[in-house]
Amino acid sequence: MKIGILGTGFGAYHAQIYSKLKNIDSIIIWGRDEVKLRNIKNDINIETTTDIHDILDDPDISLIDICLPSSLHKEYAIEALKNGKHVFCETPVALTLEDAILMEQASKKYNKNIFVDMFIKFDGPYDTLYKFVKENKYGNLKALHLKRKTPPLWGSLGLDEITTKLMLHEFDFVTWLLGPSDDIISTSTQKDKDKAHVETIMNYENSFVEIQCSSMMPEYHPFTTSYEAVFENGTLEYLENGYSNRTEKSLKLFTDECQQEIELSEVDCYECAIKHVLECIEKDVPSKLNIDEAIISLETALKVKDLIS
Repeated sequence: MKIGILGTGFGAYHAQIYSKLKNIDSIIIWGRDEVKLRNIKNDINIETTTDIHDILDDPDISLIDICLPSSLHKEYAIEALKNGKHVFCETPVALTLEDAILMEQASKKYNKNIFVDMFIKFDGPYDTLYKFVKENKYGNLKALHLKRKTPPLWGSLGLDEITTKLMLHEFDFVTWLLGPSDDIISTSTQKDKDKAHVETIMNYENSFVEIQCSSMMPEYHPFTTSYEAVFENGTLEYLENGYSNRTEKSLKLFTDECQQEIELSEVDCYECAIKHVLECIEKDVPSKLNIDEAIISLETALKVKDLIS
């Protein structure tokens, strides 16, 4: 399979992943910065171009991986679909629900898939939680508390951006796990236009989800993700702290009978997502990274954005 990549930021990392996979015949990456392109070519020896039509118009390319600013996703995704390509798109799938729906409609019109990089579905601790809920081993899920907190590492994450750029990962997971919620409440505060703190509750028939997301952490605070899942007969607790020189992780199960540390394997969830996309294309099977699910989580993120505006 031949892959075309648009964008030399996160696209460079995607290129590294593709270059390690045996079922990839060739890779070409497009960008405007010739220095970045030279560095990528030197690092992983793939084809580069500054002419985007070298990718869009190439009949041998099966998948176009879009790692461009979200404001450009609709334009280039639809152009790729028109040219008979499947699309793998970074999150958020679009900045507006209208654009996302147009992308979905184009996918159906041209009979090609749009996959969206909801990588959290392949992250080990979240995959474990998903299985615990679906298998009902410890009874029904009664409450779920999720956190994502960061120091100023990722540019502007104020009230205008935080729900679609940072909190979106939790919405990806929760709506996959439990579906959309019709009863959402949210509150927020901010330090300035680039730093905000949001807390949201999503109510369901027999449970609720609380999501706390913050870009107001100080410089020396780790990048933190965590959850506490409260079941009828147990509690599953996950914590990850990412520092500049190390990452600390733990996943623990608590029941009336025991406390158990669950071993976490070192899995690259981005690589897993890409492998999943390629398998879905090769076998023509449904994907859990489909644009329909991405639209549900984007709609939730935009609803929360409206609540805190």
